[in-house]
Amino acid sequence: MVRMPLRSPALAAIVTAVALTVGLAGCGAKDEHGRPDVPTVTPQTALPGPPVSMAPEGTVVPAPGLGTALALAPGPGRTLAAIARDGRSVALFDAADLHRPPVVAATPQLRAIAADGDGFIAVGPTSVVRIAPTGATQVVGLKRPGLAVAVEGTAVFVGTEHGHLLILDSSLAQQTDVGGFVRIDAVAVASRDSQRQIVVLDRAQSLVTTVDPNSRERGAALRAGNGATTLIGDSFGRFLVANPRDGQLLGFYGNPLIMRFRFPVGDGPYGLAYDTRRNLLWVSETAANRVVAFDLSSGEPRERARFAAVRQPNSLVVDAESGAVYALSAVGEGLQRVSR
Repeated sequence: MVRMPLRSPALAAIVTAVALTVGLAGCGAKDEHGRPDVPTVTPQTALPGPPVSMAPEGTVVPAPGLGTALALAPGPGRTLAAIARDGRSVALFDAADLHRPPVVAATPQLRAIAADGDGFIAVGPTSVVRIAPTGATQVVGLKRPGLAVAVEGTAVFVGTEHGHLLILDSSLAQQTDVGGFVRIDAVAVASRDSQRQIVVLDRAQSLVTTVDPNSRERGAALRAGNGATTLIGDSFGRFLVANPRDGQLLGFYGNPLIMRFRFPVGDGPYGLAYDTRRNLLWVSETAANRVVAFDLSSGEPRERARFAAVRQPNSLVVDAESGAVYALSAVGEGLQRVSR
């Protein structure tokens, strides 16, 4: 059982007030895309990594043209997919043997990718693309420019740069459009009490918000500091956020959503990956070219491992079957595998 630290009534009231304030903020004027006229911040990006001072651990293969995003399909072939830095192709690696030349699939412009069975779903400004391990692709037009993607069961969730969450079916046909956000930079889906919960992250407001796909309405919204960038869900129904601007790792849980912890992490926490078998959260610290593992079983992070990474390890995935961790340099300096 996961133990969560208790909150005082006063702090709970503050959290509720913030959620209500954020919810009301979206009720005023809107632009032509339905985005609310609300205060925003400059969207945070990963902190820059210095030249590598320690040799990266594990296996590193050259990846000069790669660096935008990384995903691992846990199917029988255990395929690793990396989007090219120009966004116009995806390299498909054998996750067990990175030295084997990858299959390269040509694609429309892409920005984000997620595993879908033994293959992948990727999104970009004009398209959603299904990619098979063989490199075969299915391209479907998007009505709105995609920024983020998540897959859960037969549903595909696409976050857009104009603040909409699109929900597609297994054929990639759009079924639902939930608007009213400034932008959606990340989407995460987690199960809580046998119920699916959807949370989106908006970098322009450093805000996490729950979404009800049935009512097509936004739920509770909470600030995630001043520079949140990345979001994932874990097997306990928690939603974990990296905030490099504030040097923090944040955990959210519950319905309505509340913040359970705000933990200091130096050197620019950015990439996130959760090992469901070992219950470890892996976090890349891009300003130090380092990856750190945290145990969250007590309700707050406790460091359990770390390793030297490739320069600028923005993208991170973990193979729960083997425990191997993969990091992709965003500046073309390699794809890394570290066995655990």
